[in-house]
Amino acid sequence: MFTLKVENIKGAVLELTDNEEDYQIANIEGITPPNANINTSTYANGDGSAFNSSKIPNREIVITVYINGDVSQNRLKLYKYFRNKQWCKIYYEDDNRNVFIEGYVQTFEVPIFVQKQVAQISILCPDPYFKDINTIVQSISKTIKKFSFRFSINSNQPIAISSVDLEKVTNVINDSESETGLIINIGFMGTVNKLEIRNIETGENFIIDYEFMKNDKLIINCNRGKKSVILTREAVEYNLIPQVRSESTFFQLGIGDNRFSFLADDGEKDMLVDISFKYYRVYLGV
Repeated sequence: MFTLKVENIKGAVLELTDNEEDYQIANIEGITPPNANINTSTYANGDGSAFNSSKIPNREIVITVYINGDVSQNRLKLYKYFRNKQWCKIYYEDDNRNVFIEGYVQTFEVPIFVQKQVAQISILCPDPYFKDINTIVQSISKTIKKFSFRFSINSNQPIAISSVDLEKVTNVINDSESETGLIINIGFMGTVNKLEIRNIETGENFIIDYEFMKNDKLIINCNRGKKSVILTREAVEYNLIPQVRSESTFFQLGIGDNRFSFLADDGEKDMLVDISFKYYRVYLGV
């Protein structure tokens, strides 16, 4: 058994299961893992091909539903939730999953002059992953270490120029079926200049050339299609994208361990900050 709900652009929610007096689900297509697009290059004088890249394309979900009861009224009611070209959110729950996915209505087809009206609704989901209904939030207090890089060396031996203090590293574990975006919230308890966040696993950095003050709040949204860097200072919001270094990377949480460290170029010594990581578990199908 499963439940299926739809939320429209105004936030109204319609139950499509456990509601057989009005609607009865006949079929749902497109909720299992989608096919991947694999890009390869053929060898000029050999068998097979060379792998170039792969990706998961848009997901298309097609819902077929019988319209019962007052057929005319219930059909018009469905129109309010599945308006062509508009956003909607589909909620799906069974014994193993409680997830949602967002998309846009492509088509709504229903033959009117028939004895039994059946609606077929197509929804295109640009983000093909189902997200767990529960957001995961990992909150910590962390000391940002000051660092400097001014010295001279006269030696032929290899010199270690950086190291990771494991006690100063935050590990975020992603037990999803794929990498996922995240939101990083940082609250400053003193002055910090040029904040740097490092992903120890990938070597990627995120650097903001800005002087943060006590009580500043910073939100870094790394989700695809929603990337932003917003500073809140004395109840006023500022866009800090122009202060983000060009070599910076908006992080994605890989499957498994994701270790992050936080550093500052200048400011109060070993400044304490409040940090939280917010993300969803994502799934290829239900």
